[in-house]
Amino acid sequence: MTDTDVPKLVEVSMNSTKALFTVSAAAFAALLAAAAPAAAAPEGKFATIYTLAQGPCVGQVDASVNGNAYPNQAAFTVSSTLIGVGPCTLPITLNWRNVDTGAAGVFAVTAQGPGYWGNSGHSALFAPGSGRFAATVTIGAVHMPELGPIEFTVPAYQG
Repeated sequence: MTDTDVPKLVEVSMNSTKALFTVSAAAFAALLAAAAPAAAAPEGKFATIYTLAQGPCVGQVDASVNGNAYPNQAAFTVSSTLIGVGPCTLPITLNWRNVDTGAAGVFAVTAQGPGYWGNSGHSALFAPGSGRFAATVTIGAVHMPELGPIEFTVPAYQG
């Protein structure tokens, strides 16, 4: 290899990177076009979210809240598939509010990609107390659809 070959290699690499981002953006656009409008979800389950990630990935996220996960606790479970060519992350936050007491809080997770990522077991548990709750999800990147609130109930512990 000579010094005159180096600019050609850099040019090919830059063009490949540009093409990759163009393909990723096109894949995200196709995901958005295929997404159905957000409809009312069953109690505890949010609509599927299509998103860009922080890094060169696009993805799909499914999230739900189970209010009967453990005494006086709930579980915020998230599964995601992030498709891309390099490391990427996606912050996902559950914002909850007790509709009886007004107490509120957040529970955050960060999906890692590319590939499948999910949380379960102890990593999904949070302790909002007992009662009726309204919850929304926020995603730390461009996404679709915008999600409305869902409701869940955490029963009082009968020990």
